[in-house]
Amino acid sequence: MKILINALSGNGDALMFSPALRLLKEKLPESEIDMLVMFKSVKEMYEDSPFLNNVYFVNFLKQSKLRSLGDVRRLKDNDYDYSINVYPANRLEYNIVNSFLGAKKKIAHHYTHTEFSRAEFLNDILIDEIKDRHNVLQNLDLIKPIVNVSDDEAGQMEIFISDDDKAKAAEWIKENNLEGKFIIGFHPGSSVLKNHIHKRWDKNKYAELGNKLMKENDAKILLFGNEFDLNNEIKAVMDNEALIASTHNYMDSIARMTHCKLFVSNDTAFMHSAAALQIPTVGIFAYTNHKELYPWKTKHAIVRKDLDCSPCFYNSPRPATCIFKGEEEFKCMKMIEEEEVYEAVKQLIVNRQS
Repeated sequence: MKILINALSGNGDALMFSPALRLLKEKLPESEIDMLVMFKSVKEMYEDSPFLNNVYFVNFLKQSKLRSLGDVRRLKDNDYDYSINVYPANRLEYNIVNSFLGAKKKIAHHYTHTEFSRAEFLNDILIDEIKDRHNVLQNLDLIKPIVNVSDDEAGQMEIFISDDDKAKAAEWIKENNLEGKFIIGFHPGSSVLKNHIHKRWDKNKYAELGNKLMKENDAKILLFGNEFDLNNEIKAVMDNEALIASTHNYMDSIARMTHCKLFVSNDTAFMHSAAALQIPTVGIFAYTNHKELYPWKTKHAIVRKDLDCSPCFYNSPRPATCIFKGEEEFKCMKMIEEEEVYEAVKQLIVNRQS
């Protein structure tokens, strides 16, 4: 059997398919499973997976539509039995790509908030989206038409790190005198697509939190993410005591992240990556649904404001918006104070030591 996984979204969404990928290969050990991605960082994240035969990168965002179409049509020659749109993938373009791949059976979700113009009908098997169901389990639902699996079988998320990346990270840790230190990672950034810049907790509060952790817990702070200007601003407020750990290669970041004892992040791919590495994680949530996106199968704490209107964001091509305006816009994030996040961090430190 030949199966193609369309992981056309970012690292976090693609990573939440990893428990389903393992089960798919375990249930069908003779199968050939490939993955199609459109972000190089997703390719980097999956290219050492033992469960995939090939990872194909098509640069949909930067090359012409004609060239992209040609790349997709060439994959059709692989004669796939199934192609699967990783959850969430509720844009028209994702369904068109799935259709052009020409698999015998095309699997995707039917979304609660959808429109006829998104062409879900181009797929052969549609799985109903379920509110408040974790994305890992939504992805598990996608493989149930192919193999018999239960929710209880969904394991942790996984990232496979090469020996070379591990060695480079260990050398970087040594060069920066971090061996044996209590290292805490921060990801203060987020994607800016679909107005998700509002997922970001205030940079000055991150700096305050870092200063307190360094002073009271003798912690070393590593800043992650390719938002280098933002990280440099936070580092400056922290008297340059923090270190920027990320490079332009995603796996550099992941390998260095393995040395963290705790991670603090907005709702981002780095939060999910920390969970995949089994690092205790504090997730700071605003308008996205923490029930669907909490750090999966790792010790964690969620910090959020339980407003009547939140969570208000649902899976849709539409950007995030807020019913409030002016200073109160996205107040679900603005109201979260440094002390609240510090208390969550302290609780995870206590749990880690017990």
